[in-house]
Amino acid sequence: MTRNPGLPSVYLRRAMAAFLLCAVAAGLFAACTTTAIPPTYTQAELRVICERRGGWWRGDLIAGYCEYQSAFLAP
Repeated sequence: MTRNPGLPSVYLRRAMAAFLLCAVAAGLFAACTTTAIPPTYTQAELRVICERRGGWWRGDLIAGYCEYQSAFLAP
């Protein structure tokens, strides 16, 4: 009785497919956490950055908005 030389490769493929399926499922569960991510900068820090770069802070009207003058509109 001879062994089928392709049999181990079938088991290997099934094991790899199962491993990849589990890894994808674990990745999806890890990516969908409910932890809130805090903002990178506060409004005061954004205002300082805006003014340092020569913009006008409009955060009082629109939260976090910095207005810049276009280069072609400058005198």
